[in-house]
Amino acid sequence: MSIEPQALSGLRVIDLSRWVAGEYATKLFADFGAEVIKIERPGEGSLTRRWGPFPGDLPDPEASALFLHLNTNKQSVALDLHDPADVEVLLTLIETADAVVESFRPGHLESLGIGPDVLRARNPRLVVTRISAFGQDGPNRDREATGITLQAAGGPMNATGAADRAPLRKPGLLEHYTIGRSAGEATMAGIFHARRTGSGSVIDVSGQEVLLAGADRRASYLLSAAYSGMVAPRGVRSPHRHGATFTGPFRTNDGFVMIYVTNQAFWNRLIDLAGKDDPSFHERFHGRQTVTGQDREDFIAYISDWCLAHSKIDLMERCEAARIPVTAFMEVSELLEAEHFRGRDAFVEVEHPVAGTLSYTAAPWRMRGGHAIKTAAPLLDQHGARIREQNEQKVSQA
Repeated sequence: MSIEPQALSGLRVIDLSRWVAGEYATKLFADFGAEVIKIERPGEGSLTRRWGPFPGDLPDPEASALFLHLNTNKQSVALDLHDPADVEVLLTLIETADAVVESFRPGHLESLGIGPDVLRARNPRLVVTRISAFGQDGPNRDREATGITLQAAGGPMNATGAADRAPLRKPGLLEHYTIGRSAGEATMAGIFHARRTGSGSVIDVSGQEVLLAGADRRASYLLSAAYSGMVAPRGVRSPHRHGATFTGPFRTNDGFVMIYVTNQAFWNRLIDLAGKDDPSFHERFHGRQTVTGQDREDFIAYISDWCLAHSKIDLMERCEAARIPVTAFMEVSELLEAEHFRGRDAFVEVEHPVAGTLSYTAAPWRMRGGHAIKTAAPLLDQHGARIREQNEQKVSQA
């Protein structure tokens, strides 16, 4: 049976990264059909193999949920980059690659004797994407950084939380995924350029600068600061959140819903629905442009009681039927079984030799020859013997 080519079939990407941003950048290529070969440290593998959760809370480098998520459809070969023979295996792979993505400390590849100049000497069309915290040059290039450091230095924490309280870190590993997505986009642009001109490029991705350039409130804040010299404090409401609009989580009798009312039409529909059996509430709040002081306290108390009288799914469905943007906070198990997502084949199951049957989210968008998860993340050095044999055959034929 023939396999339909995917959008990025025919591309070869070498993954030299060891953490989330680089692995997510290359995952984007792998899941859309590119051949992605992950280079891992012998005996240890990627740093993400050590990051849980693990099944049964028992650490296992072959069963890290993070590694299993980030490395679908990739191949793994263990290479010691201090060993000249293994370096030659890497360089032979580079000769037929479109791109390499690395996330070592700035200057580390050069110290190994395999900096971008060496790599591109073997393949002038190669795109070398370098991910670091603060960039490959500049006074801060050698500073240490973690996710919370980047969120503080890059701006997200300045724009998150109440103005009168300490800054808030956005949850999870969000900053690394944001950086990885930008690195993937930059790499794809570099490949287009190489295809058009025959010349590759070196792409310097600074995590801090990616976050500074984020397409949310920070961009407008930075622009304002450039002209006024004043930085907007946390807690400043976005321009669309004015007048009668309000947002926030509300407790139901079995969980929470998020209400996001952003204009007068949504407001009036909410008042119509919540005040259907309460003429005094409806008369007091319908058509209001602003709700402040005691009015706001009374309004929030009424909506809170109204939400508590319903289940989260029932309330969401009532609001959506009335064209009010309200969503239930769903548990992962609820999402997996939700009729809507099941009906759209939003999840796909893949077998892994150690972790067993794994459920992954499927295509982020639908297109012929698009996203497909065909294989689970590889075992450490799973493809090493075959890749080395292929390289030896290529060298012997040269």
